[in-house]
Amino acid sequence: MLGTLGHDDRRKLIIIGGMHGNEHSGPEAMKRVMERLEQSSVPVEGRVYFILGNLKALERGERFVDTDLNRIWSDEHLQSGREDYDYRELREIHALIERICEGHYENCTLLDLHTFSADSGLFCIPAENRPSEELARHFGVPYIEKLARSLPETALNYYGEKGMTSVVFEGGKHNTPQATDNLERAIWITLEFLGYIRKEDFPFIEEMKTYLKKISDNYPHHLEMVYRHRLEDYHHYRMNNGYYNFKPVTKGEPVARQNGKDIRSPFGGFMLMPLYQKKGSDGFFIVQERKHHNS
Repeated sequence: MLGTLGHDDRRKLIIIGGMHGNEHSGPEAMKRVMERLEQSSVPVEGRVYFILGNLKALERGERFVDTDLNRIWSDEHLQSGREDYDYRELREIHALIERICEGHYENCTLLDLHTFSADSGLFCIPAENRPSEELARHFGVPYIEKLARSLPETALNYYGEKGMTSVVFEGGKHNTPQATDNLERAIWITLEFLGYIRKEDFPFIEEMKTYLKKISDNYPHHLEMVYRHRLEDYHHYRMNNGYYNFKPVTKGEPVARQNGKDIRSPFGGFMLMPLYQKKGSDGFFIVQERKHHNS
């Protein structure tokens, strides 16, 4: 664990950065917020836990060591007894979160910080419960419904199904200053939204919200996932050049090559998370705009 702040144990915010070891912006953003809060004399009205994810993968700068840590969050994997490094990390992080929440998941919030290999288009993913969707909407960036259920063994989905408010925030391209800044903004906005701090004490938070909304204005804000291109073997998969988050795609458009053959989008909509890195279990997602918010 990177550290903790605050003194009110009735409400707890768990922030994880570096679940994937090639994503250093999350840990860097957490350090910045911790330092600024520690230097401030303003009390934090809640308990905040800053947790580093896959430590060995972070040291190596690789997505994972043996197995993608954010694709094995299930009771089956937790109880498997496997001794691969990533499975040991899974059990350690889970045990830490269990100690923090003490079984009262409704009093806990999870903010899982990530980045992506495409060039642009930040967004967030809420777990499928109303408090998670309310937090996701508050950032002012695109948020994607139904994506959590298509990734059933992520920390987001695992704790969301237990009733925890859970959101993944995807801040930008891997290891760029902009992504680190955006993830820092996400942390501050979450702290203010939950009432742990007041924007009167940290007036820059309103500027952060305005900035995220401004850079997201050209993208649809309320979307749902309609297709996931899952990969069994990423070694023989290559995205075609020029794709980025929320780039419009048409049904039947060739978007990638796999085993020497064209991969065509089965739906029209918008591209999400095209894979431009060496490791990964998902080639791309297709999302479509939702015209109406849930009531």
